[in-house]
Amino acid sequence: MLCSSYKYVIITASGKGERMKTDIPKQFLLIRNKPLLLHTLISVYNANKDYNIIIVLNEEHLHYWNEIVEKYNVTIPHKVIFGGEERFYSVQNAVNYIKTQVDEALVAVHDGVRPFAENLFEECFKVCEEKGNAVCCIKSVDSLRQINDNHTQSIDRNKVLLVQTPQCFKLSSLYNAYKQEYSPTFTDDASVVERMGEEIHICNGDRKNIKITTPFDLAIVQTLI
Repeated sequence: MLCSSYKYVIITASGKGERMKTDIPKQFLLIRNKPLLLHTLISVYNANKDYNIIIVLNEEHLHYWNEIVEKYNVTIPHKVIFGGEERFYSVQNAVNYIKTQVDEALVAVHDGVRPFAENLFEECFKVCEEKGNAVCCIKSVDSLRQINDNHTQSIDRNKVLLVQTPQCFKLSSLYNAYKQEYSPTFTDDASVVERMGEEIHICNGDRKNIKITTPFDLAIVQTLI
């Protein structure tokens, strides 16, 4: 079992959110008179006030966040790190920063547009501490089909999991994994770490823990907050 008194949460929020088709990036959109990213930050802080929180932003969006911090009197301790062109580089920058602070830690990576994960972090860190990593997943309630050339075929949904964040790892694993060259096949942090030959372990996600990507998602979250 890995015992670490250091727990970091990287909140990735450097995306442009083009699918939302709004004038400002989706992470700064107002939901119930409060920016989405602030909802996420508060949920992480409420999960455990001792987490070391890092928010990864596009440098061009820093003014949005600075205005939010001032307007909403944000006093939650956090560190801002600038991201890259791809999510891979954003996480890489944050992991490299953490490595300058501590030799080893448990690190959770979380999407800045998932504001309903408050109850997932503690279990995710616990499983990570026991097994070396932990990825939040849920089962599919829909029937699934796989595309194969011009044909589709049914997939047993009991053998498929839907992946969420947070995803927790040992700092040393993340640090080594993010030394790899970027690949478009890296769809999340688990896929980056798995490429290094590490077995990925699962913990419980939550159907409510949606990722807000489209206007439809935004409409749903308005009813949940």
